[in-house]
Amino acid sequence: MFRRLAFACILLPFFAAGGALAQSTSQDWNGPYVGLHLGGAYAGFTNRVPTMPGPTQDAGTFLGGVQLGYNWQQGNTVFGAEVDYSLMELRGSSPGGSFEENSMGSLRFRAGQVLGETLFFGSLGVAWTEKKTSLTGLGSTTDYEPGLMIGGGAERWLGENLTGRIEAYYVDVPKSRQNVGGVTTSGGSQNGVFRAGLNLHF
Repeated sequence: MFRRLAFACILLPFFAAGGALAQSTSQDWNGPYVGLHLGGAYAGFTNRVPTMPGPTQDAGTFLGGVQLGYNWQQGNTVFGAEVDYSLMELRGSSPGGSFEENSMGSLRFRAGQVLGETLFFGSLGVAWTEKKTSLTGLGSTTDYEPGLMIGGGAERWLGENLTGRIEAYYVDVPKSRQNVGGVTTSGGSQNGVFRAGLNLHF
């Protein structure tokens, strides 16, 4: 489901392109911006170590964070790069331990089309997810797993230097192995991220 949603979001700019070309661009998207976001994340955990049953259920959480980016505009086409950081609290547990995702940072590239006051964009990059694996009575280990982040959304001018944004992403947290107290386990997740944010442009 998350993959379909992400690909639908990234295709939005191309469906809007025909209409956008007929519109005049009334705002200048060029330049740096900084902002805040709030939203939610939903994870489907997986674990394939049969001797140590791990978290396989789904989990959801609120998230919040900051973003920093830069836009380049050519006519009604906007390109950009963005970094962001989010705090969250995704947790899957089992009789043998738990699997947590407590933060996520990403580096993504954006491309989109302007339609009036609104930018429809797709975004593709890498997300680093903080993953903590704990085994009952043996301790825990934390690492940062890089994975694909893909999605898109829409951003609209709310004032002279302020824009509002809604966006949705698919984030892959690849399966990886961890050694906790001498026991090797592995796990990962497939996440859906939904955010609303505000950006201040300079």
